Amino acid sequence: MKQVVFLALLLFAMGLSHGAPTDRYEELTGEQDDFEANPKEWKERFSGVPPLPGEGAWTSVRVDSLPKNQRAFLDMNTLSVSDKDYVVRYWLLIRSTAGGYTATFEGLRCGTEEYVIYAYGNPRRKPAVREVKTPKWKEIGGARSAYRKELAKDVFCTGGVPRERYQIEQAVKGLFEQLNPFDNWTNDD
Repeated sequence: MKQVVFLALLLFAMGLSHGAPTDRYEELTGEQDDFEANPKEWKERFSGVPPLPGEGAWTSVRVDSLPKNQRAFLDMNTLSVSDKDYVVRYWLLIRSTAGGYTATFEGLRCGTEEYVIYAYGNPRRKPAVREVKTPKWKEIGGARSAYRKELAKDVFCTGGVPRERYQIEQAVKGLFEQLNPFDNWTNDD
């Protein structure tokens, strides 16, 4: 008798695992998806470092996580959002009231929360731009990179997706909504 009960339970459990809906769509419609997700391997499509922007090219961007004596600036002329590798690339300048000057040409991946520094720039040096020989992607995190996390969240990305160039321009001006309007959306059918 124990063997019959065990066999019945085993068959019942197998039936549940094969025929049970795996998502809300299947649960509501009774249809099952017959496709396999084939994620494409990400490949960077970097075309080179643009020249260091001139003094009048920088646009101030609000970054609250920087120390009070530092300000951030972006060069909107070299800002790009690639539709091939989904990387936002930009010249970023951090300037202090004491005269400190740190310019970097960077890339940011919204989906993985990673950044890379392609080059450093300083107009007082010869050459003004020093490219990084082997740029490495790093996770955005830690206190030293808090401003990058803020830029990603408030300026460059909506969730894990890069904003369009015009949306980034609006965000720099403070005119773009920071939150995704669908963040609170739930499927309560």
